[in-house]
Amino acid sequence: MHQLWLDRELCDVNLSVENSVIPAHRIVLAALSPYFKAMFCSNLEERQSSEIKIQDLNYHAVTAIVNFAYTGELDVTEDTVQSIMQTASMMQISTIEHICSTFLVDHLHPSNCLGIRDFAHIIGSFHLRKVSDKYCEANFFEVSQHEEFLKLDVDEVIGLISRDSLKVAKEEEVYAAVMRWVAFDPERSKNDVSLIMEHVRLPLVQWDFLIKEVSKDKLFVTNEDCRNYLQQARAFQASSYHPDLINFAFNEAVVRSQRRTFFSAADRLYCVGGECSNREILSSFESYDPLKDQSKELPPLPEAKRSLGLAIVDKVIYAVGGALSSQCSRSVHAFDIDKMQWQSRGQLCVGRSSVAVAVLCGNIFALGGYGDQSVLASYEKYDADLNSWSLSEMLEPRSMAAAAVLDNRLYLCGGYNGTEDMQSCHVYDWKSKQWSACASMIEPRCMLGAAALDGKIYAAGGCHRDQSLSSVEVFDAKENQWTNIKALPGPRRGMGLGVVGDTIYIAGGHDGKSLQGTILKFNKQSEEWVVVGNLITSRMRFGC
Repeated sequence: MHQLWLDRELCDVNLSVENSVIPAHRIVLAALSPYFKAMFCSNLEERQSSEIKIQDLNYHAVTAIVNFAYTGELDVTEDTVQSIMQTASMMQISTIEHICSTFLVDHLHPSNCLGIRDFAHIIGSFHLRKVSDKYCEANFFEVSQHEEFLKLDVDEVIGLISRDSLKVAKEEEVYAAVMRWVAFDPERSKNDVSLIMEHVRLPLVQWDFLIKEVSKDKLFVTNEDCRNYLQQARAFQASSYHPDLINFAFNEAVVRSQRRTFFSAADRLYCVGGECSNREILSSFESYDPLKDQSKELPPLPEAKRSLGLAIVDKVIYAVGGALSSQCSRSVHAFDIDKMQWQSRGQLCVGRSSVAVAVLCGNIFALGGYGDQSVLASYEKYDADLNSWSLSEMLEPRSMAAAAVLDNRLYLCGGYNGTEDMQSCHVYDWKSKQWSACASMIEPRCMLGAAALDGKIYAAGGCHRDQSLSSVEVFDAKENQWTNIKALPGPRRGMGLGVVGDTIYIAGGHDGKSLQGTILKFNKQSEEWVVVGNLITSRMRFGC
């Protein structure tokens, strides 16, 4: 049939679109589309007509769909996907709708997710709208820096920032987003700013920020409602020290003092599995609460593992891969923070110990690691809807590396390639779906820890040629440059490193002589590392 179509033989209908004609066979179109089947198999006048005029559709989109009917192939680009999906929706071609929806989901980015969400609403694609809306929630701070957000109307902004499920590290990010929206079009926002500011949870911002930043903005001087919100926030925070303010604070600010859901998932350091001093592999699981300086035992992992990775998505903690004794593991377990329960999830495509795990734009990545016989050059991405992993290739093999996410890019730092410790760093760009090299670290290191904070990536500890390291490096992505900062109090490898709120913490590890159980905190002002607590179980090579 494809060749007959190419040769324009036995075509019995012409589709007229935007003053151009597309020849086709009725039986092929009817087999593909219920829309055409109803047209050709009913008593409509189109049944007998040799030319069908199709209104308000794009010629190139209709051509792509007709080509798909004959070949099963669809050429979709960022420029054509929406017109093709809209046409497929009208023609009731679910296969093409799914292809286009998948393409759009794979190309979600902070700069386009709001537009994709609106497009999905217009054409009635509920799945695409849900996924793109969740993406907006999960990447709100980045989304709020793009023009799509700045052009939202007041109700749409409120619809986002009023959600408990908004994923922000701190309320200051919501405040900054609203102030950018206000500055983008002051004339538009002057009558609506108090409506929006009502949904910014000012009682949750840091006191210094409230006094030094918020109170000095002219908005909180000239606008009476905003001034009241500021006073309520100050009273709410001061009520901890002045009980006479408590009634006023709680009566007026109770709604705005409600912590967002993500805060409670990110306000602790979680440590699971690993190995102890006698090389025993652990299943124990614990959390450390910096505010209370308290470690708490949690339900153990269903199986003892070391060299695993850990990730948190939507208040669920994922324990990924690792090693069961000498055997690399494919297993993945998920811990629901609210229900305090572990459940098995879809297995990795290949077993991975010493695997690096990170969350990029709401997606879990398991990178490299050691397989059954060699260091792996592959990585996997988890699809939560399908509960399955997909396999792709990195630029080179590496295990015992560390991963961190900054500005919708995943940075994979250091590690071991099977021959030597690595100095190189590679970056995966979510938008282009491509790997590239960035500046190498100052010194090679494996079994290190890495995390992103305040627009920079911190890489700490690890080892090189069996020598445990105490050095710490910071990467400036804009300058593409690493610099050394103050070292740890002592060397550590195989430790856990994570960010809680706006602070980096390091837990456990090994100093080359003995196992460590202390927890360190990085003081950004003094650039010093100080001991703030202890793990319940000293451990190394664990998920954190």
